Amino acid sequence: MNKATRNIIVTVVAFAILIVLLNTFYVVSETNQVIITQFGEPIGDAITKPGLHMKVPFIQKANPFEKRWLEWDGDANQIPTKDKKYIWVDTYARWRINDPLVFFQRVRDERGAQSRLDDIIDGETRNAVANYILIEIVRSSNREFELTEELAILDIAATIPEIETGREKIAQIILEKSSEITPEFGVELRDVKIK
Repeated sequence: MNKATRNIIVTVVAFAILIVLLNTFYVVSETNQVIITQFGEPIGDAITKPGLHMKVPFIQKANPFEKRWLEWDGDANQIPTKDKKYIWVDTYARWRINDPLVFFQRVRDERGAQSRLDDIIDGETRNAVANYILIEIVRSSNREFELTEELAILDIAATIPEIETGREKIAQIILEKSSEITPEFGVELRDVKIK
């Protein structure tokens, strides 16, 4: 074997070893958690410890997921209130993946989770808004209105009902109802607000 052939073989072998090593090791950052899949099926528990980890090259795949709180921003929807007034309601929420294995099995990725959250939070928002009158959804307290001369003539302050629940408590109701459903997708809701 001449020297040129030996150099080519050594280069090819070194390149093959490099490819195998690159497919063997993966890094878990401090903001991620990883599920290892083998032929598309998850194996073992989630890897949450940051650092360099090993897997079987070419057979197993590392699927990273965020550990941090993520944002969900719903679409504005026109919803009828209890007193039959249609209002545009726009909600947003903070959520995170608290069970990566269940998350991977049920929704696969963040896009799937966002879609599920659309259904869950929008549905609970619709239910909550339909159970209250407009003033309860718009206001959070019984603070006095600043009346202009025109409104003072109409004596509008006498017709405004007392706020019993308010927007913030309605948002809390939406959070509580939605939080009952989301764990089955490996998701934890932190906060829901009405814009």
